[in-house]
Amino acid sequence: MPGCFQYIPGMKQPVLPWVQVGVWVMVYLLLLVYTIQKWSDWPYGFTYTTVGVVFYIMTVYLHANWLLPRYFYRGRRSFYALFAGLLLVGLVALRMWVEYELLFTRMNRHPFFGWNFAHAAFDAITILLAFLFGFLLRVAINYVDLLQREERLRSRQTASELALLKSQVQPHFLFNTLNNIYALAVARSEQTAEVVARLSDIMRYFVDEAPKDRVPLSSEMTFIRNYLELEQIRLRYPLPVQVCINVVNPAPAIPPMLLIPFVENVFKHGIDKTRPDNEAEIRLTYQEERLDFLVRNKVFQTSEGPWRGLANLQRRLELVYPGRFEMRVFQEKEYFYASLAISRP
Repeated sequence: MPGCFQYIPGMKQPVLPWVQVGVWVMVYLLLLVYTIQKWSDWPYGFTYTTVGVVFYIMTVYLHANWLLPRYFYRGRRSFYALFAGLLLVGLVALRMWVEYELLFTRMNRHPFFGWNFAHAAFDAITILLAFLFGFLLRVAINYVDLLQREERLRSRQTASELALLKSQVQPHFLFNTLNNIYALAVARSEQTAEVVARLSDIMRYFVDEAPKDRVPLSSEMTFIRNYLELEQIRLRYPLPVQVCINVVNPAPAIPPMLLIPFVENVFKHGIDKTRPDNEAEIRLTYQEERLDFLVRNKVFQTSEGPWRGLANLQRRLELVYPGRFEMRVFQEKEYFYASLAISRP
């Protein structure tokens, strides 16, 4: 629904709650040890520490979770100053009264906790320090919240980019295959029905497997075999392809359509359709948590420019396997090689 909204930092629940609980427990214990050592009196030290820490917590979170989000971050600075002053005065007065009733009247311990200037000054200073700590806490909460928002946005962006990169493979492949079927249909070839059946298998892969994050390695290789058979049909001279697979079970799951760009580039840029001496080799190895994939094909002077279509794959690998893959493309004598190695796929 169209509309406008204003983002107020920190309106969510405070982050890292257990860290805050740990800090307050530590503050309480340190004050408790100090007061007991100072007055050598467990009940008195316990009462004084409990009252003080309760008021510190009230000051910190009223400032961090109420005043700052409701007034300061919404630009209502005059109301913020007014209510901040009233809050400080009210907390100091309330704490003085509680300490007077508990520590001066009932325990009759020390005249410091009577209604006097020294008592008021001490409570005002400590409450003010807690008030400032509330501001620092809100800044920390906003910063962590911002980091979490950025991480969520990066994750969504990465997922969207992966989906886009993966989707770019399918239309391109389908376009080429439909062109092949059209050519066969025009020629009234007996292979038309077989090609349609192969295309049906591939479409099933697109629908059932391609939307997934990971697919079995065997499914990907079956898809590649179907692709090879489809491409062979449109060639004037059959392309001898040697496929060698050495996979140690259990085989890993990989992103769908991750390996097909290597094979597709053989037919796009790595063969001369007018010559009968084309050849290619595909090797897949998985052992010791390392996947190696190699594609080799002959190079002819008439080749359009081998392996031009792998930039998309490079970007996809950077998103899925950052720092865990190595892709090499090189020529050695009359052959082009494209290899991919993935650690812990």
